[in-house]
Amino acid sequence: MVKTKIIKINPKNPDLKILEGVAEELKKGKLVVYPTETCYGLGTNALKVRAVRKIYETKKRPLKSNLTVIVDSLETAKKYGKISKLAEKLVKKFMPGPLTLVVERKKNFPKLTNLAFAFRISSNPIANYLAKFSKVPVVATSANPHGKPSIYSGKEAIQKFKGKVDIILDSGKLRKIKPSTIVDLRNKKPKLIREGPIDFKRILEFLD
Repeated sequence: MVKTKIIKINPKNPDLKILEGVAEELKKGKLVVYPTETCYGLGTNALKVRAVRKIYETKKRPLKSNLTVIVDSLETAKKYGKISKLAEKLVKKFMPGPLTLVVERKKNFPKLTNLAFAFRISSNPIANYLAKFSKVPVVATSANPHGKPSIYSGKEAIQKFKGKVDIILDSGKLRKIKPSTIVDLRNKKPKLIREGPIDFKRILEFLD
């Protein structure tokens, strides 16, 4: 059993010193539960394969399924993924926000099961600062056992993950929003993987 550090954090005015410290731990490969613009997420340094394996084990998630990441900027996304003009256009229109884009990964992004680079820029300040301060892509899978409903309260996150992760950032109750829309851009036409808060129809209309 892991000794879990539980930190209460103000979602509107988070303590940046606390987040800098948490980001350092995350960068080392520690597992962190944190709020996003949709539900609570389970994260670590996506560049550390051993830490990413722990995420799969903790969630009891099949290794064949890809994990998404949060990055702090388009520039960071370009370091690890092959960003086309189309992808850049969508980033500038819909991010920060609940849209995840799947692009070809670059060789410096670990393979494991990540055959692609699936990223978003979060509009939640806490998630955004973790990515900014850690300077790495942060795993952004939902903080729930595989196949179970998403978690929207810090209290439930503590119940489910105390003793399993290193840090839980409790920012209270989140508004219930579906997990992010996921769009695959690896082929000529954008392909919807998961419908979320941003309608796929709206994305297609914007591109037209």
